[in-house]
Amino acid sequence: MNHEAETCVESFIEQYLEYLAAEKGYAENTLAAYRNDLRQFYLFVVNTRPDITSWARVDSLLLQAYLLDLKARRYSASSVARKVAALKSFYFYLTQRHVLAVNPTLDLDPPRVSKTPPRTLNPEQVTALLNAPAEPTPKGLRDRAMLEVMYATGLRVTELVTLQLTDFNAAARTLRVGRGLQERTLELTNAAHTALEIYLARSRANFGAPPDSGALFVNPRGEPLTRQGVWLILKHYVAQAGIEGAVTPHSLRHAFATHRLQEGSSLQDVQRLLGHAHISSTQLYNRGQATALTVRPKSDLELHEP
Repeated sequence: MNHEAETCVESFIEQYLEYLAAEKGYAENTLAAYRNDLRQFYLFVVNTRPDITSWARVDSLLLQAYLLDLKARRYSASSVARKVAALKSFYFYLTQRHVLAVNPTLDLDPPRVSKTPPRTLNPEQVTALLNAPAEPTPKGLRDRAMLEVMYATGLRVTELVTLQLTDFNAAARTLRVGRGLQERTLELTNAAHTALEIYLARSRANFGAPPDSGALFVNPRGEPLTRQGVWLILKHYVAQAGIEGAVTPHSLRHAFATHRLQEGSSLQDVQRLLGHAHISSTQLYNRGQATALTVRPKSDLELHEP
């Protein structure tokens, strides 16, 4: 494939990603995953059939060869399924835009993925975690508010760190999350609202953040918290609460969804709150009881620490 043909073929991937961002409102992490998956397939095509000059010349045999290559490289079933989904979505876009007359991915079947309910925190563990930031310091008040908001809303960590001060409506007790087609308004619990009000009144200004603008949750330099920063904060309090096992920011999202369904909320309501595009993603939380993590009892020494 000559350089001009490569550029033309590759440009359709960027056009598709721009479409997902502008018209579908996809988050940066989702766009990055699509870019990586489509770029991987593009490189496979270039290396396997250098003579291909357009996406229309990709046929079912080449697609099957790609799946066999992924299998040989020991990709998990869930990873292959995600890559197939990206290809199907991309080719649907190309046919909808009349770039192609035929969609070769229509009969491309992803591997079956066994979906099991995610490991989650039980209510007692959540309580222990939320109570862990007990010190009324600026950092303690911020962290308590952050954890309360995460559990009260089921936010993705990316959504959390991109929240702006103006997204909080104190009078309505709500948070505005996302933008465009992905925007949704989430109600806060009394505990989350109170913790957030205390953080804003007594803590956020101590970090040097502007009083009327900027990120809702900030670091000691007044800058937005990062995904890694949230993970490290959570890791600290998980250990302090004596919770064993892998706990990530997504664990509070799992707990939110699981507990809402156990309390009687409908799948449709939880789907809306989580911002799931497909209800099948939400149904995962309704397949039996999620596996709970364990809590390590504190030692006498730990119980008497200041």
